[in-house]
Order: sequence, then C-alpha cells, then structure tokens
Amino acid sequence: MAKNKKKKKKLGSWVLFRDGLINTILSLVVCYLLSLLFLNITFFNPLTKALQDFSFLDVYYSERLNVDPNIEPNILLINIEHKSRNEIGLMLKEVLKARPKVVGFDVILKEFRKTAEDSLLASYLDNKKVVNSFVIDKEEFISNHSFFSGSNDTGFVNFNFNNQNSVIREFVSEIKQHNMAYKSFSVKVAKKYLNNQEWNNLNLDKKLKSTSVINYKGNLDNFINFSIDEFMLLKNKSIVENKIVLVGYLGTPTGNVFDVEDKHFTPLNEITSGKSIPDMYGLVIHANIISMILNNSFMFEVDKGWVFFLMFFFSLLASIYFIWLSRRLKISYRTARKAVLFVFAILLVWFTLVLFKKGIVIKSAPIIAVTVFSAGFIKFYKHLVRWINTKVKFKSYLK
Repeated sequence: MAKNKKKKKKLGSWVLFRDGLINTILSLVVCYLLSLLFLNITFFNPLTKALQDFSFLDVYYSERLNVDPNIEPNILLINIEHKSRNEIGLMLKEVLKARPKVVGFDVILKEFRKTAEDSLLASYLDNKKVVNSFVIDKEEFISNHSFFSGSNDTGFVNFNFNNQNSVIREFVSEIKQHNMAYKSFSVKVAKKYLNNQEWNNLNLDKKLKSTSVINYKGNLDNFINFSIDEFMLLKNKSIVENKIVLVGYLGTPTGNVFDVEDKHFTPLNEITSGKSIPDMYGLVIHANIISMILNNSFMFEVDKGWVFFLMFFFSLLASIYFIWLSRRLKISYRTARKAVLFVFAILLVWFTLVLFKKGIVIKSAPIIAVTVFSAGFIKFYKHLVRWINTKVKFKSYLK
C-alpha cells in the first residue's frame, strides 16, 4: 500500500511538471504570435511603440535614484546659440590659446561663404586638437563643406539609427558603411583625451561594443557650461587647460526648456510615459558618454539569451505553482493568484532597480509580462485538456 501511494505521488508530481511545461510552451508561442500581430497591424502601432520604448531604467533615472551631485571636472561645454561664424571662430581661437587637450566641434558647416570669417574658422578647425563631426543619414553622409574638412579626426554624432525619436539609452560606438568602419564622435574625443596606454589599461576597445548602454551622469547642470559671450568675458581662461571642450548647441538661451533644436528623449526625462518634450541636448549626451568612458563607469547589459531563459524559468515556475494551487483553492484561487503575481512583479522591479544601481542592466519588463500571461493562460490550458479528453484519454493534474 505504501509503495502504491509513493508511486501515485511521483506520478502526480510528474504530471504536474508536464502540465506546467506544456502550459509554459503554449503561452510563449501565443505571446510570440500576439507580438507578430501587434507589429504587423497598423492599428496597434502606438501601443507597440509605447511598449518597445519602455524600460525600468527610465524609472530609475527619472526618480533620481542615481543622483550624482558632483560636476564632471574634465569636460566643459560651450553653447554656440545662433552666433555668427566670426564669433564662433574668435571663441575657438581663445579656447585653443588656453591649451585644452581636446576640442569636440559638434557643429556642421555645410556651406562655404568665401569670406575672411570662414577662412579664419577653417584654420582653427584644422588644429590637431579638434575633433569634427558628421551625421549618417541612411546611405548619405552629412558633413562639413570640404573647405572646413579640418583635421582627420571626425566622428558621427548619431545616437539611435533605427528610430531618432525613441529614448536614447544606448549609443553606437562604431558603424560600418561601404566596407569602412566609422567611430562615434564621443569615442573619438575620449580616445584623443586618453593616451594609448591609458586606453589599453582600461581595456576600452573590448568594453566599447558596437552598442553600449549609457550610464548617465546627469543633465546640463552636471557639466561646466558657458555661452560664447560668457566664455569670452572670462578674464582667466585657464579653466580649459588640459580639459575636453565640447562646442555645440545648448539652446537659446542656454538650457531653454522649450527649445527642442538638437534635443532628444533620455531616461532622465521626468515624465516616463505619455507626452513630454525632449529633455537633453545632443552635446550633453555626448558629454555623458565621454564621462562614462573616462571614468570607466560602464553598465553591463544582461544578454538577451539570459533574459529569455529567465522568462521561461519564471513562466514555468508560475505555471506549475498555479496549476497546483488551482486544485488546493477553489473559491479564493483568483484572489491568491493576483496577490502572488503582484508581489512577484514588485520584487522583480525592486531587484531590477538594485541591479541598475550596481551597474547591471536587465530588461525585466518582458519577464514580468510573459510570467503574468503564462499564469493567466492556465484557464485556456484547462479547456484544452477537457477538449483533448473528449477525443483521447489524457492524464492531467487539472480537474
């Protein structure tokens, strides 16, 4: 008798595991098919874009859970506003005279006006300390007029190649076009600032993958910044000595909240969902990337394979547990399921935020969504089991 009971118990455990596994696989297949449906039907485009552009990383930054009150000491920003080329040239003259280590020029001069001011500006852009910029627009390169070609050091200033309006959480350090490899503006500036030995000691070639998560230090207030007029009025310009000076557009006047020229959405936006205005100028994003490289404060992103494994693992656990629970609880099963899933979601979000603080990025939103879906899919699996039993005998832990 004891042996028979033990055998039944083992059989029951195996059937429970098998039901949980089948429910998990079916729910994942249905999730995949639904995702294809959402992607291919125009009606769902707004919802699809909203889901694709959501990350708990935004919550982490917007709630200022990583507040860093310190100002970056090695990077200065100069705002060109809508100044003339003559004023920009005179500013560059003063900057270079103050002996910075690198000058990053995030301005594209597409036209040559054949003036003395243009000749003067071109001479400063040809300085070996200057890194110029260009934009990759599909197959086209938008860069300075050949007269302003300047030094050989140039880098692309693009962030998101697929969707320019999405939140900028990552940056591309290198891209290949027409069998040529091009480095990003931020990487070029950082590499010029660090000598080869420092670069190799930090193992930066390995850390700078094709795409890296940006560890944001902060917005404009975290960097020393001047307008051209403010900089020119400085009596002692030695503040730029041996520093990185980034020149570009930062609003008119500097930091104007409603000026959205060359402004982007980032995780630091105080509004994490719904309509908002872009919150960070491109030049400040470059400053954040350069600061991350110089301080070796990279964030490690958990591979998609591990995310899928965790998605499958938690879905399987949820399926097994709730199939088991459905036989133990009859009246209060739904309430218990919602409570357990709520606690699970809260704990996983909390754990995700803890990992962010440790410099580890994991996309937990799909893990939570699929696990909750698998738990809810049990009732459909129950109907499927009943239908199968009308055709053939199929043992199941579900009644």
